[in-house]
Amino acid sequence: MGIPGFGTLDQIARRNALRFPDKPALIMGERSLTWKELDQRVDRVAAALLARGLKRGDMVAVLLANCPEFVELYFGIARAGMVATPVNYRLTANELTQILSHAQPSLFIVGAAFADRARELEATLPGLKKRWLIGSGSLSGAEDYEQVLAQASAAAQVSPADENDTFAIFFTSGTTGLPKGAMVSHLNLETNAYNQFVADGSLREDVNLVGTPLYHMGAVFMAVTYMMLGCTQVILEYFDPAAWLDALQKRKASVALLVPTMINAVLNHPKLADYDLSSLRLIFYGGGPMPPAVLRRALERMRCGFTQGYGLTETLEATFLVTADHVLDGSPQQEKRLASAGREAVSAEVRIVDAAGKDLGPNEVGEILVRSRSVISGYWNMPEETTATIRNGWFHTGDLGYLDEERYLFLVDRLKDMVVSGGVNIYTKEVEATLYNHPAVQEAAVIGLPDEEWGEAVVATVVLRPGMQASAEELIEHCRVSLASYKKPRQVFFLAELPKNPSGKILKRELRKSLASTA
Repeated sequence: MGIPGFGTLDQIARRNALRFPDKPALIMGERSLTWKELDQRVDRVAAALLARGLKRGDMVAVLLANCPEFVELYFGIARAGMVATPVNYRLTANELTQILSHAQPSLFIVGAAFADRARELEATLPGLKKRWLIGSGSLSGAEDYEQVLAQASAAAQVSPADENDTFAIFFTSGTTGLPKGAMVSHLNLETNAYNQFVADGSLREDVNLVGTPLYHMGAVFMAVTYMMLGCTQVILEYFDPAAWLDALQKRKASVALLVPTMINAVLNHPKLADYDLSSLRLIFYGGGPMPPAVLRRALERMRCGFTQGYGLTETLEATFLVTADHVLDGSPQQEKRLASAGREAVSAEVRIVDAAGKDLGPNEVGEILVRSRSVISGYWNMPEETTATIRNGWFHTGDLGYLDEERYLFLVDRLKDMVVSGGVNIYTKEVEATLYNHPAVQEAAVIGLPDEEWGEAVVATVVLRPGMQASAEELIEHCRVSLASYKKPRQVFFLAELPKNPSGKILKRELRKSLASTA
């Protein structure tokens, strides 16, 4: 057991209010909160929750776009000893019903932009009667958030929780199935922050630009890491390459997390060269495969450091490819490492095993297992899923990869994304990387679809660069030249855009579903 109130993440606001009371903690547009003001609002959130009869361990669901209130709610819920349950605002009412029925929150906090969605849920979730509304709007029976805080006690609150308690339940993105609630503890995120300090060379003077959604683990761990140092967070409501570049230039941001599709969008912005990027010290990327061609363009155009992190919502960051590894025009070994996910974090261990659980040697492909103090304890109310995924302290990621002789991790594919054609394993990431090397390709995703003769057929979906053209035959031949013939796509579909979740991950299950009848 830990010490109540010590090691809980709300202490970030408390400590920084003492150390840097007048320094901006959160900035969004023209709005700004100092660390002292943030800590005071966190106390009021906690007091208001307790005054409404909620108790330690209760869940509080949050349906919000990015805003300063999202951060103060994370800390305020923690200070009350409760568990934040952020939900994806792009989910349908049916999907939200599944998640909220499973989580059984005691309070539902809704942004005014999503009031209509909350009304849709009233019929299916009649027990969810306690609601707060943030922003201008109306929602039957909901209390106005600012009034709630104004009427709450301003007395300093101390969390009854400890570092091992669940800080938040993050529902996995569902790229391969129904979402599961990953129980992330205060200690999980604190451990990850220490690992990231080392990998990023984090500085107290850094300014973190938050462009990924705050209901997602990526934005949260990045914010927690830099808030632990007292750094200012500049928040964008939604990611847009122009808005991101504007905020970077105006606020002189020095660090930011972007997923590869977002980096690609910034690189393809027609006025990128007009922006002053000189304040940018580091881009942290992860959350999906980084095509080497896109990474090389980013290194050439953005002229800052890069850190890649590999991990899942359930593990946080297990490996890092640090700035020193991002070398253009280096040795063949350095060039190869650009395609890796780096080496183990300071306090993490990685294993590669075969289907029987036997450890594999260097350069042998198998499932990636992770052990670390940032690995979750399990999934909310899913004991069978927990037991199947966490065995003998090792988290089974479902990702395929290998370690080279120096323990650099190379990701090959998701187990569920790998295509088995004619009994041969084909790794979609390799085919995608080849497609990205074609000058006309802006985005690409490769999937397997059922095939009577081969079992599965390799199918490519492609978004072309504006003003450029390429035929399916041309792209298939491009792959044939670089890859063994059996790996080349049998079909190419040209799309206006690829389906993505709000954190920028390409949803291959949506592609499989939409193309199954046409392939």
